[in-house]
Amino acid sequence: MRLAKRLEQLPPYLFARIDAAREKAQAKGLETVSMGIGDPDRDPPLWIRELLCEEVMRSGNHRYPSYKGNPKLHDSAARYMERRFGVQGLGRQHFVTTIGSKEGLANLVTAVINPDDCILMPDPMYPVFGTMARLAGADVVTMPVHPSTKFMPDPRSEVCQDRANRARVMYVNYPHNPTGQVATREYLKSLVDFARERNIILVSDLAYSEVFYGEENRPASLLEFPGALDCTIEFHSFSKSFNMTGWRCGFAVGNPELISALHTVKSNMDSGVFNAIQLAMARALDDPRCEPFLEENRAHYLKRLDRVCGLLGDMGVKIYRPGASIFVWCDLPAGETDSFDWCGRLLDTTGLVVSPGAAYGHFGEGFFRVSLSTPDELIDKALGKLATFLKSNAASA
Repeated sequence: MRLAKRLEQLPPYLFARIDAAREKAQAKGLETVSMGIGDPDRDPPLWIRELLCEEVMRSGNHRYPSYKGNPKLHDSAARYMERRFGVQGLGRQHFVTTIGSKEGLANLVTAVINPDDCILMPDPMYPVFGTMARLAGADVVTMPVHPSTKFMPDPRSEVCQDRANRARVMYVNYPHNPTGQVATREYLKSLVDFARERNIILVSDLAYSEVFYGEENRPASLLEFPGALDCTIEFHSFSKSFNMTGWRCGFAVGNPELISALHTVKSNMDSGVFNAIQLAMARALDDPRCEPFLEENRAHYLKRLDRVCGLLGDMGVKIYRPGASIFVWCDLPAGETDSFDWCGRLLDTTGLVVSPGAAYGHFGEGFFRVSLSTPDELIDKALGKLATFLKSNAASA
């Protein structure tokens, strides 16, 4: 059997690899606990589930949805963008519904990238956009998201300078996955200015906009800044904000030409999101219970963040406390240089799953990521496994 050569450029998806490694450890008889994937363990609020039930029972919601998405969701999303970010004047031409942000980011590559196009993107980063860009034959220039750059790389730096002048697309991800860091407004504005100066398309992944810790860390939308609508497409997801990763619903918002291009690809690739889900989320965004739920959800994660950071600190693990998201970025222990090897030994020895930093890019080596989506009752057990592993390695060193 002969398969497509492009598969040789497509590594197994990170979390599929983690699932396979976990199953292997379970087959050996280990009790496994995962702090690897960012999949909220709490359910969506009951009132949103009730809205979905109403829409599921409503006659007419079970036919094919609009390829562009339900207009009622786009109208609600426009009101959300104005209320939350102060972005005014958005109409239906500025929106397309996506099957979560992952699908939208992947399909956008087909819409905007040609072979040998130069793409600027952060490293480490959420794998999907980079993987698909490389699959499309792009020339990918990585910008280090690293403590040495205060997690905010400069596209004008010497690292990028040789190819930045011919860049066509720049990928932006704040709050950043996997590090959980938040960019300053000044930095985001500088990216918009940089892109406009060079006629670069800005692709913003804002999946964690509503999971942040303190008003000083409230994430901004790139569309807040003057001129951003000339060059920006931004992806929003309901998955993490509302604990509904399985619902697969979000939206892209931004420049109408980019929205139209994504719509063209999507209409040839998929049949949209179930109307009942889109209508339930349209109602949820406008519901007065929405913001109180988001505040409560943030408070829950903050308590969990404090607990996890405290336990990691007690073990001597160096952490980079996140301003947002549901992840904690950590240094590997002293003397460890291979995050895949270290995370593999941790899983094989204790049954604990954490994510190797190098899985997110070259500059992720030397780090590992811990997810806050582990149930409260399992956190002590999970980090107890890590403490035992660290002590055992220290004793044998």
